[in-house]
Amino acid sequence: MKTALIGIVASLLAVSTASADVKLTMQNGLVSISAKDATVRQILTEWARVGQTKIVNVERVPGPPVTLELINVPEAKALEILLRPLSGYITAPRPVEAANLSHYDRIILMPTL
Repeated sequence: MKTALIGIVASLLAVSTASADVKLTMQNGLVSISAKDATVRQILTEWARVGQTKIVNVERVPGPPVTLELINVPEAKALEILLRPLSGYITAPRPVEAANLSHYDRIILMPTL
């Protein structure tokens, strides 16, 4: 019985994340994001992976799935759009610039309570 319950929970989790589609690229301070039915948390997780950015408190970001298309937008503007519902955030620049990474080494999120 326990095994069946664990299997059902795992399949429900797979279904909820399977419908999300996030593509993100970074080049010279510009970011392109194509997200369909993805949460802001999923988009930021992809940002962290692609941009090699540490994002603090990403697990506490609330919100429903969104559909978003940003093409060659400055990273600061993209963050402003993505993080508008939060109480605030702080960014720390990367000490050494890299063309295909985020300009930010860290992003610290202050989720809405």
